[in-house]
Amino acid sequence: MEHWNIKGYTLEYDDDTHTYLVDGVIVPSVTQVLSLKFGNKYEHVNRSTLERAANRGTLIHKAIEEYCKTGADDSSKELHNFIFLKNYYDFKVLENEVPIIIFTDDKPTAAGRLDLILDINGGLAVADIKTTAVLDKEYLAYQLNLYRVGYYQSYDALACELYGVHLKENKRKLVKIPVNEGIAWHILEDYKGGKHE
Repeated sequence: MEHWNIKGYTLEYDDDTHTYLVDGVIVPSVTQVLSLKFGNKYEHVNRSTLERAANRGTLIHKAIEEYCKTGADDSSKELHNFIFLKNYYDFKVLENEVPIIIFTDDKPTAAGRLDLILDINGGLAVADIKTTAVLDKEYLAYQLNLYRVGYYQSYDALACELYGVHLKENKRKLVKIPVNEGIAWHILEDYKGGKHE
């Protein structure tokens, strides 16, 4: 069980059950909130294919995190493509795997962990790494806007930009996503209102 202190709250994450708790109370993950609109995006994918893709995605995330923290290079194509994007767009990775709590009406409503906080063009940005074959920009817009709200609420730091980092075999793209706080609050209100049941 991992845990962090955020704004006087204790956030815990149980990796075995993929469960977030705030001060001992289970709260939905950002992924669960997003399932309200998008459902289970991969329900029609073969289970073994899905597991292989998930494991590969986890390895890529870990390789990037390790590179950002220590400079370690696992020689993977995706890491080298990430390094290419970092150099080409001249961004700096300030933080990896940042835990956040999202509050509505001063109550913890959801939690999650965002992939990257970047310094790009002199401004703060939230970014998410995607290793899927096709980049779902609508899903990414909701996800990143929720993370942006949570990052601000958790750390009093306002990200001005949002990016998807798309890495899949030979694909390497940095995709700017519009800031739209309204969609984040709308999906949170719907989830809180019980429309997920």
